[in-house]
Amino acid sequence: MGWVISGFGVNKYNSTASSAVVKKAVFIIVDGIPADVIEKINTPNLDAISKVGAYARAYVGGGAGTYSETKTISANGYNSLLTATWSNKHNVLGNSIKHPNYNYWNIFRIAKNHNPKLKTAIFSTWLDNRTKLVGEGLKEAGAITFDYAFDGFEHDTINFPHDKEKTQYFIIDEHVSKKTEK
Repeated sequence: MGWVISGFGVNKYNSTASSAVVKKAVFIIVDGIPADVIEKINTPNLDAISKVGAYARAYVGGGAGTYSETKTISANGYNSLLTATWSNKHNVLGNSIKHPNYNYWNIFRIAKNHNPKLKTAIFSTWLDNRTKLVGEGLKEAGAITFDYAFDGFEHDTINFPHDKEKTQYFIIDEHVSKKTEK
């Protein structure tokens, strides 16, 4: 798990009836790139977001040899970031996400509970991040739904043919990243 950047900005727009200010938040998880590596390369868009928000290195492995020790597998780490708990609590122990414990609320559930009118979106390589980790639509996960979802491309074998080297994930990541930047 590389790093997390959250941007909290203000987007001003004018309408004929009134002028309004819309607050927005962005939470970005970069997987598979160590923080020290990404901090050395040119990332102008991420830098711009972090200037109006914040940047923090993510630590999602738990304490080695302790009850909180967590395998550094994608789904475990994502859920640790989304719920602010270790896998011994959120119960995501691998990428298969068999029995997540939705008693530990994720950031989307907290946000929607605070203000049900908030607009939420998810851009992800994996459908399971929305349907299993967040538990979109599930009563036990708070029955939250996203207003916009761009995910599930791992199931599209026509546009993203699967091969032994699993290069489809690189191509999917690129596809999702390009859509996200728009």
